[in-house]
Amino acid sequence: MPAYHISKISNTTFKEVLARYPTTVPEKLRDLDIKRYETIPATAIREKDGSANLTKDMVETLVEWKLKHGTFRPKLLSLVQSNDASTVLSTTTAASKLPKSSITDVQPALKILTQLKGIGPATASLLLSVLSPADVPFFSDELFRWCCWDEAGGEGWKRGIKYTAKEYGMLVEKVLEVRTRLGMNDVQAVHVEKVAWVLGREREDIDGDVEEKSGDLYKVDHEERIVEEKVSVKKGAAKRKIGEDIDKAPPKKVSKKTAKSKEVSPPAVGTRRSTRTQK
Repeated sequence: MPAYHISKISNTTFKEVLARYPTTVPEKLRDLDIKRYETIPATAIREKDGSANLTKDMVETLVEWKLKHGTFRPKLLSLVQSNDASTVLSTTTAASKLPKSSITDVQPALKILTQLKGIGPATASLLLSVLSPADVPFFSDELFRWCCWDEAGGEGWKRGIKYTAKEYGMLVEKVLEVRTRLGMNDVQAVHVEKVAWVLGREREDIDGDVEEKSGDLYKVDHEERIVEEKVSVKKGAAKRKIGEDIDKAPPKKVSKKTAKSKEVSPPAVGTRRSTRTQK
């Protein structure tokens, strides 16, 4: 049985698994796959300064691809569709223009892209991966679980994911390690992503066995929760601002008549007194 662990997989095994990707993808997803891996990367608008950007239509297509590869969440797609076309163009351009100290320095660009509505960390990494497929990996469930197979708290292909900057940093470093070991010129980040996806679909145990399939647990996408939390934080901030304004408002003046009425003793138990104002 070949070794599938990311730190042990051989060049031969890696290429064999990668070659299985086209036939592993369901027929209904192949058109989207062509757009994600071929059409959009080739047609992304390239600027003279070396930067690139994505149109709103491209981003929507990429989000649709992502959701259909995992758990489809219409709410997430509708949020992305609510972005202004010019905002999408300028935001993706700004992210691609950021200088990088190394090929693993992608966190600043990720932060810019997550300002778009409906774009969480994983989707932001997908957009960056399309613009730079050789060096920037997509933060997919399968790739993260393969990269962190031996980390504490792991349950194989069912490992929980929080989509934090720390987790993505671990993934980026692991992808760079396997590329360095197998050959940077031959192995791109997008190739590592595809191999992880095939292994996840086939439920390969990294120790050599095939895990028992138990539904689509490994395909659960938690990014909608991340995006909803981002929206909730913004709403919460607005509510707190309103509350602060109320707290800072000057106290209302109380008339002498009102103050005097508050000093009146309450009625004795068993009696009832009218609260209507006497004319």
